[in-house]
Amino acid sequence: MIRTNVLLSAAALFGSCFLPLANAHGQIKGVLANGVYNDGPNIYYSGDSKNAATAVRVMYQASGPSYNLPTDFTDDSKMACEGASGAPKTIQVTAGSDIRIDWVGATSELLNKPGTGNVNWASGEFPWVHAMGTVATYIAPCTNGDCTSFDASQASWVKLQMDGLDMSQSISNDLRNTMAGKPEPYYPTGAGLWGMAKFVQDGSQATVTIPSGLKNGQYLVRHELMAVHNPLKDGDSTTGPQVYNGCIQFEVIGGGEVELPEGTKAGSLYAPDGDFAKYNVYSDNGAGFTNPGPAVWNGASSSGSSSSSSSSSSSSSSSSSDSGSSASADSSSADSASATATAATSSADASAATPTYAYPSFSSSSSSSSSSSSSSSSSSNSSSSSGHCKRRKRSPSAADAPAKRRPTNPLQMTRRNLNKALHARRHSSSLLH
Repeated sequence: MIRTNVLLSAAALFGSCFLPLANAHGQIKGVLANGVYNDGPNIYYSGDSKNAATAVRVMYQASGPSYNLPTDFTDDSKMACEGASGAPKTIQVTAGSDIRIDWVGATSELLNKPGTGNVNWASGEFPWVHAMGTVATYIAPCTNGDCTSFDASQASWVKLQMDGLDMSQSISNDLRNTMAGKPEPYYPTGAGLWGMAKFVQDGSQATVTIPSGLKNGQYLVRHELMAVHNPLKDGDSTTGPQVYNGCIQFEVIGGGEVELPEGTKAGSLYAPDGDFAKYNVYSDNGAGFTNPGPAVWNGASSSGSSSSSSSSSSSSSSSSSDSGSSASADSSSADSASATATAATSSADASAATPTYAYPSFSSSSSSSSSSSSSSSSSSNSSSSSGHCKRRKRSPSAADAPAKRRPTNPLQMTRRNLNKALHARRHSSSLLH
């Protein structure tokens, strides 16, 4: 029994070690700003020293869902920074300069594959794993003046950049062939470059420009990847666009006097039943896709992405049809309903959207069967011995039979004693068997 318990404990420990792989699809690896690289947090080991020096908020717990689905679209907290609290640091960036945001995938399926960029990945780090979907960047002021303690669910988000589907460009043949080896082959089959495909081709990196005239102060930058490889199916809340969003805390320096316009709460960026939520990349094959959410701010500088300009115009035209503000008149009740729906489906989300891993099973069946057979044997022996030791019932005829006279002849007495001894010996022998 002790050995069985030890093995079961080992199995549980072994399984827990692989939970991150089963649930996570990736996260922000780090950010380069003003020539200084700031590492993202280690979500798998809280004791990592870089966790105390990062400006990147923890996107999700290693054992939890790593993305949001349409059922989460009205949740101001989840859709802001995936519910993350403040990071310990805020890093400086000069207005008008670029920041580079690096992501890392959780699995090795695209490691060293053609079309994924020239990146020397460190041990345990991998490229982003999806190629169909949009890439966007939002910014919001930390209105309390301190991003480390700012509640992101109260943020008012302004879109700085959007890379959607650029029909004037195409995915590289290398990456198309690489994605053909996955269960999610790349669509459109002809022309059409998704922002996420460009992102993967660039080494799972995105470059964003901080507006040159932006007023100095502390801001949250929200970087968002929205994968469309698992289209929404009626009655299945585990399907639909997967939204990965992480936040970085910045202090803008060397800026001007430009203030951000009124933004949008995170739970109103996308409608849970809008065109984007219902978009099917395989059947539509790129036809009629419009970028979801609010328009790119016209005061924002170019992101440096080849598709950002076309994204801006289409985003503007789509904002009315896909903005969550038009879909949720009562945001608090919608948030509550979303939270309820999310709680009911979180376990289904984790199992449906992540790979399944088989762990060694350590069963106590042998002990059980041994114990069972032992018990059965014991029961059998008990019953057997009780059967031999039990006093036999007298038959009715014996009860009514006249008593026999005791022999008085010495020879008869000796013969009687011998018979009794023989009977006792046989009885003893039967007990041993």
